[in-house]
Amino acid sequence: MAANRGIAAAIEDCYDAAFEFGRWPRALQNLADSLGVTSCAIRTHDNTHPFRSDQRKRTRPTPDSLEHAEFTELWVENARDAPDPHPEREPRLPKPVPCFTVEDEISTPEERRFLPYYQETARPGHRELWAAVVFPVRRRKWVLSMYRDAKKGCPFDMSEADQFLRVAPDLARIISLAEKIWDVSLDPALAVLDQFNCAAALLDSRGWLRRCNEHAGSLFGSGIVVRHGRIHATDRESDSRLQRMIQAAVACAQDETFLAEPEVVTRDGSFWLLAEVVPMTSFARDLFNGGDFLLCFTDLVGQQSPSARLLRQAFHLTAAEARLASSLTTGDGIKAASARLAIGRETARTQLRAILAKTGTHRQAELTALLARLGTPSRH
Repeated sequence: MAANRGIAAAIEDCYDAAFEFGRWPRALQNLADSLGVTSCAIRTHDNTHPFRSDQRKRTRPTPDSLEHAEFTELWVENARDAPDPHPEREPRLPKPVPCFTVEDEISTPEERRFLPYYQETARPGHRELWAAVVFPVRRRKWVLSMYRDAKKGCPFDMSEADQFLRVAPDLARIISLAEKIWDVSLDPALAVLDQFNCAAALLDSRGWLRRCNEHAGSLFGSGIVVRHGRIHATDRESDSRLQRMIQAAVACAQDETFLAEPEVVTRDGSFWLLAEVVPMTSFARDLFNGGDFLLCFTDLVGQQSPSARLLRQAFHLTAAEARLASSLTTGDGIKAASARLAIGRETARTQLRAILAKTGTHRQAELTALLARLGTPSRH
């Protein structure tokens, strides 16, 4: 009963970690202690996921228990020359998930005496004994890998399956919940780009769409569509260029170069959008909670008017002058601008003279050109 209470408390801690990633190390260590193991870690077999089994190119912390962090570093250090057989062999086992797997199903005693992983990683890291609980979440296989120090614990045995599998349903719900939280956390970062009139879509390492902001979403159905999880241009030639650019970015990322050139997307026979793939630095991956590329679109036809607030700050205009200046960027002239703002023509002319003086321009055409430059979005 005491063991059951310990597992229940640890599972509750893991539910809390789904909402706050920093709680994972302590929560998983509590789970390890309650299950009678030295340490544990959570991974997925999906190689496009940040928490994939191969962590050699990590961009963020992973769900590891407190006492597993040192072993993870050793694992990463030796992964090239002393590869771990577990991520490769465990998925091949003919077992339906959820399931429990032990070391004897992965390797033979002879292999454990001679394979570099056991000599250079498992034994020096005091994690010679291994077992795993495998469980499904949203068509992905996730693994709770558990380790014991051979000097302090007994080898895992299939007779322990029931004890360990009891945590599988809760872990599946916890990871499902955590992924929803991770997805939602993409929105604030992408929304920041909306404030800069930037249409941005977050792509994964395969070039599939993960999330987009409002500006990018507004393009869908009008020259840009999403089919089978990928962004496409409705114009055939534009789509060929767009897909080549995205695939070039995906290929370049594998050898850590980046040579994907921007492409123009056409609509109705005219140039319309400039599409650019922006690689993600490790900081940007953390900011956007994952993803490997930002696909950014610049409208080559529409022109953004600078905000009245920006004009007030830039040229020390009054609020009324800033509103008129912003309205003049359309190029329709003082008459149309005064009608839109519901002010008299003479009032508009008086304000225009003040705007010309403060901006250092002499004619309305010169002023309009200056304001248009302020409204042009910068390169991403």
